[in-house]
Amino acid sequence: MEENQTSENQQDLPANALTNFMNKRNWKSYFKEFFMLFFLAISLGFFVENQRESYVEKKSAEILAHSMLEDLKQDRIALEESIRFVKEKDLAVENFLQMIHAPEKSWDTLAFYKSMTTVFTTFPFSPTDGTYAQMKSSGTLRYFNQMLVNKMNAYDNQLKKTVFRDETVEKAEWELVPVAATLVNFEVTGELRFSKPVTKEMYIKIKDKNMLDVFINKVVTVRTMMGRSLQEYEEQLKSAEALVNLLQTEYQQE
Repeated sequence: MEENQTSENQQDLPANALTNFMNKRNWKSYFKEFFMLFFLAISLGFFVENQRESYVEKKSAEILAHSMLEDLKQDRIALEESIRFVKEKDLAVENFLQMIHAPEKSWDTLAFYKSMTTVFTTFPFSPTDGTYAQMKSSGTLRYFNQMLVNKMNAYDNQLKKTVFRDETVEKAEWELVPVAATLVNFEVTGELRFSKPVTKEMYIKIKDKNMLDVFINKVVTVRTMMGRSLQEYEEQLKSAEALVNLLQTEYQQE
């Protein structure tokens, strides 16, 4: 009987060993599967997050592109007005120079004062650059392809040149003021500037040719600076139109 029990126990040993082996293998398999699922979940999370960020950036780029297009449209209107103003002013200054190059006795005093008023009238270009400044400070320029970013940066660089030229015109006009103050009555130019009837004395006190030459040179300087400003306006307008076309093509916007 003892022999039979021993025989049964011996038969049970392989079965128990197999069970233990299977338990060990199942535990390792579960552990491996757990880590595989864990890393898969992390990878999927990164993928979903990247897709979400890409979607958000794309939508943000569309909104910013629309906003910048509106800014550029305002700039184009302002530039066209500035170009028209400078051309009209340049013609008036040219006529003024022709008059003061002629003998003084042929001068029309009222026309002289009106021309002086025109010389001192300014209409500087005021850019609408809020969207670009926002993108530059917030780092959202990276939402756009490099070609568009290059065009935006080029437009901004041109803006600096355009604004600088406007400042040189104003500086030339201010340098003319002390000379003109010795020659004419600023009360009259003030009345003309605001389309009021002339009530003050219209005198012209040019004592000699040297004074006239200095005055002419100051007026010519203003005109020359205006010409450079006009060149920058036209270049700025070309840059604006090129950038508008790129944005409209890229984002199918009108």
